[in-house]
Amino acid sequence: MATYSKKERGQLIAKLKNIYDEFNSDSLQQLAAIYHEDITFQDPVLQVNGLADLETYFAHGIANAQSCRFTFDTEMFNKDEAFLTWQMRLQHESLANGREIVVQGSTHLQFTDEENKIRSHVDYYDLGAMVYEHIPVISFLIRKVRDRLQAVS
Repeated sequence: MATYSKKERGQLIAKLKNIYDEFNSDSLQQLAAIYHEDITFQDPVLQVNGLADLETYFAHGIANAQSCRFTFDTEMFNKDEAFLTWQMRLQHESLANGREIVVQGSTHLQFTDEENKIRSHVDYYDLGAMVYEHIPVISFLIRKVRDRLQAVS
């Protein structure tokens, strides 16, 4: 069983950040370089297991996106796991009338021992800020609920 140094894990994180810097269909071709074949990926939408399913999930997610970029703010990691904070800038024809949406989030990564790859990737972000607040009828309802909550406090 191989043991990877913190430096090697840092290089892996640098590759991940590079792939997500401008996330598009070309990025999908690079996923095998950072993710283990049996990757478990989870975000507020769903959980997928396996590299092929992750590639399919991402391909569907970016299919109608004009752009999707990630800026990473903070990273903390050791040889076993990492935590990253980021800002996603997404421009999608179905959301916010095609205007850019900015969403804050964080990621927890766990690495494999047998390869210098990511075995588990969990994203945490506000799905409402990303999707629901940009759908006309739902966004109206969310604003009304927020207004009522603010009036109570």
